[in-house]
Amino acid sequence: MLQRLTGQLPSWARDDHPVTRYELGKTRAVPRQALIARVVGLALLGALLFAGGYAIATDFFQNPPGQNLTEGVMAVLYWPLLVIQVIMQIAALALTVNVVSEQKRRQAWDNLRATTGGVGLTLRVRWLAVYYRLRGLLALVLVIRLLLIFGILYDLTAFQGRYIDLLVNGITPEISPLVAALLLAFLMTASLLIPLTSLGLSAAVGLLFSVLVQPRTYNTLTLIVGIVLRTALAAALVFGATRFIQGQMPGFPAPAAWLLMGGFAAFGDWGLAFLNLSFYSDVWTVIPYGVFLGVALLAFSILQSAAAEWILALTIRIAERSG
Repeated sequence: MLQRLTGQLPSWARDDHPVTRYELGKTRAVPRQALIARVVGLALLGALLFAGGYAIATDFFQNPPGQNLTEGVMAVLYWPLLVIQVIMQIAALALTVNVVSEQKRRQAWDNLRATTGGVGLTLRVRWLAVYYRLRGLLALVLVIRLLLIFGILYDLTAFQGRYIDLLVNGITPEISPLVAALLLAFLMTASLLIPLTSLGLSAAVGLLFSVLVQPRTYNTLTLIVGIVLRTALAAALVFGATRFIQGQMPGFPAPAAWLLMGGFAAFGDWGLAFLNLSFYSDVWTVIPYGVFLGVALLAFSILQSAAAEWILALTIRIAERSG
């Protein structure tokens, strides 16, 4: 089955391709001591983030983290996972923004440009390698999201399976519980796709900048600016969305609120907060047509994937024509 699945991939995306095997082999060839140090460092970072998340969720150990199990799990894991996601976005940019300058330092860029398809193959393989190098963090993000999805399914069994009837009561527009369940399915699908498509888009943007801004000094400046802007965007969207849901932005127009929560889910936390059914049901109640945000996120994830492919193709064309 695995061979059938991988057989549908382009040749450059398979691990038996020589260029792909070489690029991924550089990641595998890690000294044992460095690997141990990396594992210990990640374990310490994970423990620190978990402790910080638990402290925030319990108001510094003063209160329970939530009113029920799933709400408590979300409260504890939200901030650690948000930090990990921002780190992944930054890492995707950092792993790709200096590709061209790196090849030029190795005096390999001219040879690649002289080889038919060499530039395109190199850039696409480096884009693919981002997923491989961040596979541990990406797997962690997806596994936790799956657990939160199971939490949603468990919550829907409350009140003898009529919990969703209560959630759709009084929202705009009026919809049946069956339609609401379908819209929830769209949200859950989008919540698993957005981490993948966002990572791909960040990697594609990094490759584009590596072609447009080739000197190493400017590469570093570009990376710093990218880190600041990405972190600031996530922080601003999380701050704004939290204030709005808490009722601290009275008079905020409904269309702007819909866009704020959509932007928060798309670019702020990748739809993570919406996997808390209590939070998401508040969005349904407060914002007219907020129940359709899951559909919008699913469409966004598809468009984001298409945008990553378009940027990657554009980057290859620019790289092949420029020096």
